[in-house]
Amino acid sequence: MRHLPSFMTKTRPVAYAAAAPALVLSQHLAVLLAFRLAGRELIPDAGFWLLPLRRFALLPDLPAWLAALAFAMSLFVAWALAVLSFRRARWSGGGYPIAALTIMPGVQVAAIAILALLPRFETDEAADPVAGRDAAHIVQGVLAGVGIIVAAVLVSAVTFGAYGWGLFVMTPFLAGITTGYLANRHTSLSAFDTAIVVLGAGALGTLALMMFALEGLMCIVLIAPLGGAVAILGGAIGRSIARIGGTRDKPLMSLALLPALFALEAAMPPAVPIDSTASIDIAAPPAAVWDAVTSDAAIESGPGLVGATGLAYPIRGRLLGSGVGAIRLGDFSTGTARERVTEWIPQQRLAFVVVRQPPAMEEMSPYRRVHAPHVNGYFDTGVTRFALTPLRNGGTRLTISATHILRIDPALYWEPIARFAIGRNVDRVLRDIRGKAERQRPR
Repeated sequence: MRHLPSFMTKTRPVAYAAAAPALVLSQHLAVLLAFRLAGRELIPDAGFWLLPLRRFALLPDLPAWLAALAFAMSLFVAWALAVLSFRRARWSGGGYPIAALTIMPGVQVAAIAILALLPRFETDEAADPVAGRDAAHIVQGVLAGVGIIVAAVLVSAVTFGAYGWGLFVMTPFLAGITTGYLANRHTSLSAFDTAIVVLGAGALGTLALMMFALEGLMCIVLIAPLGGAVAILGGAIGRSIARIGGTRDKPLMSLALLPALFALEAAMPPAVPIDSTASIDIAAPPAAVWDAVTSDAAIESGPGLVGATGLAYPIRGRLLGSGVGAIRLGDFSTGTARERVTEWIPQQRLAFVVVRQPPAMEEMSPYRRVHAPHVNGYFDTGVTRFALTPLRNGGTRLTISATHILRIDPALYWEPIARFAIGRNVDRVLRDIRGKAERQRPR
C-alpha cells in the first residue's frame, strides 16, 4: 500500500467536531472514574480541564500498572488526535501547524476549536512524488531534526527551565514531522525508510546534546522510548504531507510555536507528590535498631541498578548532635543533603526534613560539568520518618516513610521511574540497618 490511509484521507468538519472533543473528554472521564474507585475527591479546577491525565499522578499509592495504562491511554489519544487533525487540515487544505498543537495538553482544546472552524482553501493536489531516495533532501531532513532538538533543549531547558510535554513530546513530534517532510519532498521514501531517517536524526540530535554538554547519557536513555515513538508518528505525518503536495502552509511553520509552549509550561510547572512507605522486620530489640538507624557507618551493600543509571543513592547519614533541631548530614552519591531533625523519640521515632538537596542524578558525560538544570530542583525530598515498633518475638519492625515532589512532565511517564529509584534506595537502607542491628544484638 503506497499511502498511509490514516493520514492521506480527509475528515469533514462535522465529523471532526464530534470526534476530537470526545477523545479529549475521554481523558477526563478516565480520571474521574479512577478517583471514584479510589474514594478520592476530584476538584474540577482549571488544571483538571487543561491537564487531566496529570491528576492520575496525584493519586496516593498509584499502582504501576495503572500508571502504565494511563500513560498508554495518553499516547493513544495523542495518536488519534494527530490522525483526525491532520486529516481535517487536509480537508481544509491548510492549518497543519494548528493540527500539530492538538496533541499538546494545555493548548489542545483551543487548537481543536480553531481547526474545527477552519474554512476550506483552494489548493491544487499535486501528483505523488516518484519512489526513490534523494540524498540531498534526506540530509536536509536529518540536519533539520538535529537542529530542532538542540534548539528546543536550549530554549526549554536552559532558558525557561521547563521539562514537560513541550520538550519530551512536542519537540520530537515536530522534529519527526520536519524530517519526514523534507526527506520526502521530491522523492518518496517508504514508511520504514522514513522512520529510519527520523530515528537517525533523533540519534544524531541526542549525540549533539552530549557533545554540547547540554544533556548526559542516562537522561537521553530514559526518554528515548517516548521520544522515539512520538518522532516516528511525526515522521509518518510529515511523509504524508509531502505526498499530498500543494499545501498553503508547510509543517515547518509549527516550529515557531515551540517557544510559546515552553514559556507556557514554565509558567505552570507540575508538582506531583510521591509518598513512599516500606517496612522490614528485624530480629533485634528496638535499642539495637535505634543504634543502627543513628549510626554514621556507611551503607555496606552496593547501589545496584540505581547507581548504574547515575541516579542519586545514599551512602551514610551523620548526626551532628541529638534531639529535635539537631542537624543530620545525608551523604549521597551526588553530594550531601543538609537535614534538620523534627522528631526524636529514642527507640521509637526519628524524623527529619531536608533543608538543602543534593542533585537528583549525576549525568554520564565526557565533560566534567553538564548544563542540564533537571538534576537540581526537579525532584525534591521533604520529610523522612523512621518508626520502630516492638514485636512480640523480641524483634522490631522498622518503617521508613518519606514525601517527595516531582516537577517533570509527563508525570505518568516519569513517576514510575522515580518510584523505582525511591523503592530501591529505601530497600537498600532497610536491609543495611537490619544487618547492622542483628549483628549488634548479642551485645
